[in-house]
Amino acid sequence: MSYRMRPIYTMSATRFRNLMLSAITVLLMMFVSLSAVVVAEVEYIELPPAQLEMLSSDYYEERESAYKALQKWSEQHLNSSPELLHAAWKTNDDPEVQARCYGLMLEALRLRRLGKGKGFLGIQMSGVMLPARPKGQAGRQAVSVNMVLPDTPAQKVGLRGGDMILRVDDLDLSSADEGPRSLMLAVDKFSAYIKSKQPEQRVSLHFLRGDKVLIKEVILMRLDPANDRNLELTEAEFEAYFNAWLKKMKLGNKPD
Repeated sequence: MSYRMRPIYTMSATRFRNLMLSAITVLLMMFVSLSAVVVAEVEYIELPPAQLEMLSSDYYEERESAYKALQKWSEQHLNSSPELLHAAWKTNDDPEVQARCYGLMLEALRLRRLGKGKGFLGIQMSGVMLPARPKGQAGRQAVSVNMVLPDTPAQKVGLRGGDMILRVDDLDLSSADEGPRSLMLAVDKFSAYIKSKQPEQRVSLHFLRGDKVLIKEVILMRLDPANDRNLELTEAEFEAYFNAWLKKMKLGNKPD
């Protein structure tokens, strides 16, 4: 019995070279595409020169318009705007431009460090122990809405006096403790959570109205600093941070 050997397929040198060139071309195209994406994502940021120049205009309207434009720009580029405004403040000879840049720098740095402020719902409240009447809710602490302040997020979503807030987002306001202090814990937990949010953030309120549990999504507004009991502490912390930041800028080091 004889066996016929199948011929081994061989590739010509020319075909091999062409395949290699094609593969290299594809790899190069992929590399160029990736490089283009990376370059597109890198943004060169500088102070808008036209608005900076208009800050020293002889016309008040032009100065105000430039200031508002720079303010909007600085809020959109908080990663870089305080440092760039610092450079403009130190290098410009016009006293008004210096004052404007300093104010914008301070404002942008405050936003970058502290955010837009603390959240505010707009209710007067107290801690309560739920009565036995509501289904499955007896023996729980909650926050009672005593009054809804006008022109606030609470009013806009229709909260009413007598509503009893059980939960905000995933935070259950009930406490394992008993006694009067537990009722204050519910208020403290709720108040601290709302203030931990920034203006324009959304929270979901779960509250009891009669025998029904309702859910409302609320967009918070900014807490008036005059009503913030911790304002002095916050301001002291920011002032210390700002002074340390200025020293680093003077040494030419960008702060962390």
